[in-house]
Amino acid sequence: MAALPNGATVDVRLTYGPLLIGVFFNMILYGVVATQQLAYLESTRRDRWPTKLFVWSIFVVLTANTVFDMHMMFQVTILQYGAPLDKLPTLFVTQPLSVVLVGFPIQIFFIWRIRSLTTFTIIPVVIFLFSLVSFSGGVWTVVMVPIAGTFRNIPLLYRSAEVWLISSAVTDLSIAATLAAILRAHKTGYRTTDTIVDKLVRMTVQTGLITALCSVLDVVCFLTPALRGETVNFIWNIPLPKLYAICLMSTLNARESLSAAMSNARDVLTSGEFLGTAVTVAPRTHNVDLERRPPRQAEKSETRTVSEEDQADEHKSSPVEFAGDALSTTSEQRQ
Repeated sequence: MAALPNGATVDVRLTYGPLLIGVFFNMILYGVVATQQLAYLESTRRDRWPTKLFVWSIFVVLTANTVFDMHMMFQVTILQYGAPLDKLPTLFVTQPLSVVLVGFPIQIFFIWRIRSLTTFTIIPVVIFLFSLVSFSGGVWTVVMVPIAGTFRNIPLLYRSAEVWLISSAVTDLSIAATLAAILRAHKTGYRTTDTIVDKLVRMTVQTGLITALCSVLDVVCFLTPALRGETVNFIWNIPLPKLYAICLMSTLNARESLSAAMSNARDVLTSGEFLGTAVTVAPRTHNVDLERRPPRQAEKSETRTVSEEDQADEHKSSPVEFAGDALSTTSEQRQ
């Protein structure tokens, strides 16, 4: 309870409580992001400068977002003694701005990877349209916050926030589900490579669905009539930029371990004893010939050729390397 100058008390627990909890989660997740950023910095992989610029720009925005959120809570709980505020906190506008600046580019990154990994153009196009609507709704909300200005005018934000949050939740769910389905389609029937595929699917589901879940809870809390006018949805909204970044960094940092796993899988293949498959590497060429035959029936062999040059061309279609790209080097249909 906060005491007013005339001695009356007003319950501000549903006003400042959710904001404070959201900021707590946000700061905890910032530590996770900082650890992932350090792992990316120490990685032996050397990405091109656009990728590095993208990653470090996201980290700078997240750092600023953390500082702004702490200032926002310091203002309402210390400088204003926790009393009900007529005006919105000074840096309140930076919260939706941070979600837009971090969420939209990362959504585009995963949509581009979906486009590179599937032959169905309509799927990434539809997801991109939802992402574009989400971006537009987010910018609309950022513009409306200074116009609203006070807690009493918060209903002015409802229309723009509904467009923003609903389309963002649909986009996040679609990206997580589509990536999981595409990666599962890359299963080869070989235990070694399928294990790597399963690892990729688990990583995608764990990171992507957590972000999508927070987006959905943000929408549900915002649209629930009993919670209208309160800030409960900010428990889930404030940590969203960090969750988007964790999805991105988990994908980028996983490439090194997955590449090592793929190399081990190739070593097993080239050993000549992998599920009854003999493998030979053609000299002076860039082709790998896989001869599938039972160990004791070499005369009934079938030969398939996989072009590494074609795979390299496909790999170049993405501005940022995705961990799932390595699957294209060993993906075959079961015979």
